[in-house]
Amino acid sequence: MQINDPPPDGYPNVVWHSPAKRPSLARRKRDFLRHLFRWGSMSEAAARTGIDRRTAHRWRQQDAQFDLDCCDRLAWRRTDILHAATQRVNNPKVRPVLYRGRQIGHIARASDALMVALLKSVAPRHRDEGDF
Repeated sequence: MQINDPPPDGYPNVVWHSPAKRPSLARRKRDFLRHLFRWGSMSEAAARTGIDRRTAHRWRQQDAQFDLDCCDRLAWRRTDILHAATQRVNNPKVRPVLYRGRQIGHIARASDALMVALLKSVAPRHRDEGDF
């Protein structure tokens, strides 16, 4: 038996570990856009993709098509939130008022605090030139 020959009974049950491959750049960008469409937040989408938020902003600066795709998804999300806020105002929740087991009226409530929070989430954030 020489040094490089396998043992006579064969090798023991060895599980070879190969590290998982890192997703390609195109795959990470696609995953980021998918999460951005779902959650509507650059920070949330970056965290769910496994990248830093600054990386996503760098991708937007370097790739014009990626920037357009991000803008489209953010605009759609803003429109969806505004639509939801409008629906809450137009169709308030109606709650019955009961007295001794009988309905004597109802109360319609539109959640103003929730609507304000929704509208603040889509308001464009502009920095003044003096603010940093």
